[in-house]
This record gives sequence, C-alpha cells and structure tokens, in this order.
Amino acid sequence: MSDAEARAQRLLDKHHFVTAPIPVQKLAELEGAVVVHQRFDGNSTSGFMLADGSGVVIGVNSATSKRRQRFTIAHEIGHMVMHRSDSLMVDSVIQFRDDLSSLGTNTNEREANAFAASLLMPLKLVVKHMARALDAGVDGRDELISRLAAEFDVSSEAMSYRLINLGVLRA
Repeated sequence: MSDAEARAQRLLDKHHFVTAPIPVQKLAELEGAVVVHQRFDGNSTSGFMLADGSGVVIGVNSATSKRRQRFTIAHEIGHMVMHRSDSLMVDSVIQFRDDLSSLGTNTNEREANAFAASLLMPLKLVVKHMARALDAGVDGRDELISRLAAEFDVSSEAMSYRLINLGVLRA
C-alpha cells in the first residue's frame, strides 16, 4: 500500500466514512478547511489551497463539473495531509491547480492525485462494489467503469485510472 493510499485510508477511518460516495467536502470541513466554490472565468484553474497559521481555505472552480469539483477537493485535502508542513512554513502559500496538475509532472502533484483517488475510491470499497457489479451481471469494461464511477460519484476517467492503478484492468 502506498503512502498516499495509507494516509487516505487513515483519514477515512478517523471519520468513520465507510460507504460510497465519500462526502469529500464534509471531510475537508471536518479537517478544518473552509471550502469555497467560485467561478474562475478565463482560465483552466480547477482549484487552489491557501494555508496560513490560522487555517486552510480550499477554493474550487464552480465552472467545472460536480465530479471534477469533488476530485479537486480531495486533491487539496491530499496537500493538507501530505504537504501541510510545506504549506505552513511561510505566512501564506497559494497553490493553484490547473489542467497541468493532472499530468502529475511534480512529486507533490502526483502524491496529491494518488491521495485523491484513494480517498474518493478506497480500495476496500472498490473491491466490494466491483464484486457486487459483477454478481449483478455487469458485462464489459465500459459498463463496469460507468457503473462504478456513478456509485463513487467520480468521472469515468478517474475510475478507469484507479482500476488500472489497482491492477484490476489493463491499460
């Protein structure tokens, strides 16, 4: 189990979240963040985190889909959990997320993406829901991905990546 996976699971256990979809905004708030939904016109920013000695604000682009907003919040929680000391070393740090973040070109972004996937689609729940779907006669890769994505309230793309990274599906 990766560090991101383990930390996400500890956070879910701490707050007793054991069913999908994970209430990610509530989780952020339980961890002390204020989540603000605001339309970011004219750019590709999906979200940001502002951290200082008094707390954390997560800004989410309300112009993106609800599922994208959920992933953005989970991604920012990943930074809170995994990189908090970095963010709080100075008076304030603003880290913006945009389309390039999804490429995972730096270590912190890759870790936050892995954390977000693990938080929104926890391994135990994915296995449970997958077994249920297969028992119900779900036929084919696309149908399985679509059904699981709906149950976890994530995009089909996010679910596909998660299943590939778990070794359940081939790329």
